[in-house]
Amino acid sequence: MKMKKILLIILLNICFCAVLPAQDKIDRLIEQQAITNAKLDKLTEQVIELTKQQAVTVAKVDSLEKSVEKRFDMQGNFMVSIMSVMGAVLVAVLGFIGFVLWDRSTALKPIEGTTAELKREVDILKQKDLKHEEKEQKAEKFFKKLIEKYPDLANIA
Repeated sequence: MKMKKILLIILLNICFCAVLPAQDKIDRLIEQQAITNAKLDKLTEQVIELTKQQAVTVAKVDSLEKSVEKRFDMQGNFMVSIMSVMGAVLVAVLGFIGFVLWDRSTALKPIEGTTAELKREVDILKQKDLKHEEKEQKAEKFFKKLIEKYPDLANIA
């Protein structure tokens, strides 16, 4: 019986020694699982926080996008206004140039008619003057011939 007790004690010792390291491993695994769970909880909180920040960022980006669209629309309207004003100014300038040209042509017509009449009169006077010069030359030749025939007449003139 004593032997049975010793064998039983040895057997229990062996079992107990085998169970102790296993229990120690189980305890370490439980601690690691707790640490991992804590890390997962922190990561979950961080993911939730990042999700909230992402929602805020998306809202800001949407707001900026609307603002940029509004500014582009305003700038487009401004450009249309500028182009309209430039077109109106161009039409006004071209209209003014057309008016000036038309006014000059209408103002010059009477002057052109008068100028043409004056040119005709000048031509007539020139022809008369040429005839007068011809008559003077003929008269001069005539007087020269007379003076040649009658040298006493040279002293009179």
